[in-house]
Amino acid sequence: MSTFLSIVIPAFNEEARIGATLDKVVEYLSDQPYSWDVTVVDDGSSDATAELVDERAKELDGVRLERIPHAGKGWAVKHGMLSTSGEYRFMCDADLAMPIHLLASFLERMNEGFDVVLGSRQVLGARRYDEPFTRHAMGRVFNGFVRLAAVGGYADTQCGFKCFRGQAADRLFGLQRTKGLGFDVEVLYLARKQDLRVLEIPIDWYHIRDSKVRVGVDSFSMVRDTLRVRLRDLRGGYDLKAKI
Repeated sequence: MSTFLSIVIPAFNEEARIGATLDKVVEYLSDQPYSWDVTVVDDGSSDATAELVDERAKELDGVRLERIPHAGKGWAVKHGMLSTSGEYRFMCDADLAMPIHLLASFLERMNEGFDVVLGSRQVLGARRYDEPFTRHAMGRVFNGFVRLAAVGGYADTQCGFKCFRGQAADRLFGLQRTKGLGFDVEVLYLARKQDLRVLEIPIDWYHIRDSKVRVGVDSFSMVRDTLRVRLRDLRGGYDLKAKI
């Protein structure tokens, strides 16, 4: 019997909050009528993240740890998505900036036939709390660039909460090449190329202090990754013949 929902949490040096995140996620899932599992992919952390998750996994049914050499958030998400087998696969940031009970909204819309449902901090009905102006401004500038350079039509490509139908996850993350923070754009670009049904839904999002996002450095790397996606496609670097 296949698992209904697999949650993938990429983690890099998250020892200060991964324990609380796992507790909240598992507490919520334990009250649900469907089968589930949670995979934390440790992206080569230099702190005690992996050890802490390993201990939690011994106490919490359905939680497992995957350890990979440090390569970037995109590579951690790719590894997690391809190492799970859920009918639906949900990407969840380690800081749990979105209340976990909003997961129900994603699954409701997936049941309508969508292949990918994106959490959005920008569409009508979304609410942001305590976000610094510089962080918000960086996101809007990058989104404008993405619309021009890669894929239009999405108000928020970088939100860390996304749900994928299992077949769509296997296809998209199997094609993914971006290792860093620009992987979201690549996945959505590929979803458009594959004619998948994608929907953005509003979420409540709380800015968490000590975010791993570095305003200047990460903005540059995401722009670079986005341009590489377009160049790779122009050179025939993706096998897009097969459809889901």
